Amino acid sequence: MIDHKQIDNKNRKIYKKKELLQIIYKNYFKLIKKNMFIKSDLPALEIGSSGFIKEIIPNCITSNLVKDDVMIDKEENIFQLNQKDESLSNIILVDIFHHLEFPKLALKNLHKALCEDGRVIMIEPAMGMIPRLIYKFFHHEPNGFDYHIKWNETPKNIPNKDSYFAAQSIPWRAFIKNELKLENTFKVAKIRCFSDFTFLASGGYSFYSLYPKFLYKQIRFFDNILSKISKNIFSARMLIVLEKK
Repeated sequence: MIDHKQIDNKNRKIYKKKELLQIIYKNYFKLIKKNMFIKSDLPALEIGSSGFIKEIIPNCITSNLVKDDVMIDKEENIFQLNQKDESLSNIILVDIFHHLEFPKLALKNLHKALCEDGRVIMIEPAMGMIPRLIYKFFHHEPNGFDYHIKWNETPKNIPNKDSYFAAQSIPWRAFIKNELKLENTFKVAKIRCFSDFTFLASGGYSFYSLYPKFLYKQIRFFDNILSKISKNIFSARMLIVLEKK
C-alpha cells in the first residue's frame, strides 16, 4: 500500500535540501502563473500540492489527500471535491493528472468548481522518444502506454487516500494522441510540450543530480533549442491549459 503522507514528507525534505529542484519547480510555478485566468477575484486551488507554490502564487489555496504539513491548507480528493459550484478561478495540478485512474470524473468535478472561463492548468510528463526511455528505465512509475485507461468510467467506489494509480503517458495520450474527448466541458486553450533535461538530469526526487546548479541556465538554453527542433523526440514536460466552456 502506498503511503501518501510518507511520500509527501520525504519529497518535501528532498525539495528543501536540493536547490536545483527549487529552481526547476519555481520556474514551473511561474509558467503556471503566466497562464492563469486573471479576470476573476475568486481564489485558485492547487490539488495534490506540496505547498511550495505559495512562494510564487502566495494566495493559492493548497490541498492534498492528507493535511500533513503547515503548508497545506486543506484536504481534498479530486474525485470528490469539497468545493461549491463556480467558486474557483483556477485549479492547478502539478504531476497529478497522470495519477488519475478516472480522468473524466475528475474533470467533471473541476468543471463544476470553476467559474465561467476558469482554467485548469497542469504541468505533466511528456513522452518524447528520448524522455520516455528515461522515464521507463529510471522512474518508478510506469509509462503505461499499454494500460487500458478508463477515460469515461465512473467507479463504484471513489478512490481515497489509500488508493494509488500511475501511468505517466496519460497526459500525452489524452491531449496529444486525443484519446480523451472533452466534449462540451472544456476547450484546450494551450498545450506546450518542451524539452526539460534540466529536470531529467537533476535526478528528481530519486537520484543525485548529474550537473551542478551553476550549469542550470546553460542546460536550459539547450532545452529551448531542442524544444524547437522536435517535440516528438525531446519533449519531457508539457503545459496543459483547459478553459471552461
